[in-house]
Amino acid sequence: MPGDQSKTRLRDPQQARGSLAGAERASTGEACRPGPSPGELHAPIVRASLDQAIAWIDAHSATLGPEEIGLDEAAGRVTASQILAPAPIPPADRAAADGYALRAAETVGASDYNPLPFALCSAGDALPASAAAPVVSGAALPGGADAVLPHDLAQASGAKLEVFGAVPPGWGVVREGRQLQAGEGLVNAGRVLLPQHIGLLASAGIRRVQVVRRPRVRLLVFPPKPPALDANTPLLCTLIERDCGALPETKLLESQPREALAEALAHTLAAAGADLVLIAGRSGHGADDIALRVLADVGELAIHAVALRPGGPSSMGLVHGAPVLLLPGDPLECWSAFEMLAGRLIRRMGGRSPELPYARRQAEVGHKIVSAIGVVDLCRVRLVQANIVQANIVQANIAQGSVEPVGPAESGGLASAVRADGFVLVPAALEGFAPGTRIDLFVFEENVRRAEQF
Repeated sequence: MPGDQSKTRLRDPQQARGSLAGAERASTGEACRPGPSPGELHAPIVRASLDQAIAWIDAHSATLGPEEIGLDEAAGRVTASQILAPAPIPPADRAAADGYALRAAETVGASDYNPLPFALCSAGDALPASAAAPVVSGAALPGGADAVLPHDLAQASGAKLEVFGAVPPGWGVVREGRQLQAGEGLVNAGRVLLPQHIGLLASAGIRRVQVVRRPRVRLLVFPPKPPALDANTPLLCTLIERDCGALPETKLLESQPREALAEALAHTLAAAGADLVLIAGRSGHGADDIALRVLADVGELAIHAVALRPGGPSSMGLVHGAPVLLLPGDPLECWSAFEMLAGRLIRRMGGRSPELPYARRQAEVGHKIVSAIGVVDLCRVRLVQANIVQANIVQANIAQGSVEPVGPAESGGLASAVRADGFVLVPAALEGFAPGTRIDLFVFEENVRRAEQF
C-alpha cells in the first residue's frame, strides 16, 4: 500500500539475512539464540514472516501429557489414548422392540386360521418349550429365546398366549456385540469427546477416561496507555477458554515506575507453574515498552515482531523452556495476534487441531480488498446482499453473496471485528484481491444473520 508506514525497510540484504537468523533457526527446530543486547533491541527491526512465526510455534508446542478425569467432566476434552470396549455392546442379545421373546422354530405354521398356543412365563427365567415371555425394547432375552414376536401377531389371555404368525430366528433382536466387540476401539486417541462419545462410553460402563491435560496459561496484561478501560483481559480470557486453555493465573499489572514494573514482570515470568505465558501490552519499541527487554534478560527472545497486520508488534521466546508470547496492547491487534499465533500454540499443546477455529467457505470479492506487499493482512469483511444459509454452506461449501472489507486492515478497532461476518487472509505476496476473485472466507458463525445496521 503506498505510504504504508507499517512496513520495515532493510538497510541491505546482508542485514536482512543476519536479523532473521533467529527466526530461521526457530523454524528448523534449533535452539533459540541468547537474548539480544539493549543495542540490538533498538536496531532497525526485521520482522519474521508469519510462516516463520508459525514454524517456531509448532516447534515449541508439543502435546501435553495425560490426566484422568471423570466421564461427567470429559465433554469437549481430547482423548490421550485409544479407549477400548471392555465388553461387547450390547453385552447380550436384546429385544429391538416390545413384544414376546420365544423360539422362532416353534412359530412355524402359525396363522390367523391356525393359531398356536404358548405358555406365558417370566422374562427372567430360562424359556421352557412352547413358551413366550413379554419383553420391552432393550431388555435382555431369556435363555433359549432367539426372536421377538410383535404384539400384533399374538393375543394374551391370562397365562396363555395365542400366536397368529411365524417369525424367523433373529427377528426383533439386537445380537450381542452388534455395535462393538470386546477389545474393539470405542474412541480413538486425539478425538474431541462429543455428547455421543460420552453416551457410548457410559453404555460400556466406562466412568473415567484419560485426556490431554489443558495447557496452563499465565496471562499478564499491562494497563492501557493512555489510561483507558481494560479490554484485553476479558478478551484474552474468553479466547483462551474457547481454545480450552486453563487459566490458573491472570494478572493485570499495576501502573508503577518503569524499573519496578520490569522487576515485577521478570519475577512473574521466571515463576514455575505455567505451560506458556501470554503478555499483552508494552510489546513495541517505545521508551516504556519493557516486555521485549525483560524477555531477553530473563530468557531467550527468538522472534522480534511478525509481518502480520494487525498484530505485527508480536514477539516470542522461551523462559525455562516454556513459550512466551508478547501480544500488542491495542485490542484489535491483540485479538488478531492471538487468533494467528497464541491460539495455535494453545490448541497444539492441548492436542487439538492447530487450524483456525472457524468454518472456511469460498466467497467472491465484491469491493476491492487492498493490502500491502510483505505483510499478511487479516482483513475483516462482511457479506453483502445475502444470508449464509446452513444448507447451502454444507452442500456447496460456498458463501452465497459477495464480501467487502469493513475498513482498512490496520484500523477500525474491535468494532470492525464485531461488524464483520468473518475475515480474509491476504498473503504477503499480494497487494490485495480484485473484485470477482474467489477467496477463502473464515466465517465467525455458521448461520450469519447480519443486521442492517451496527
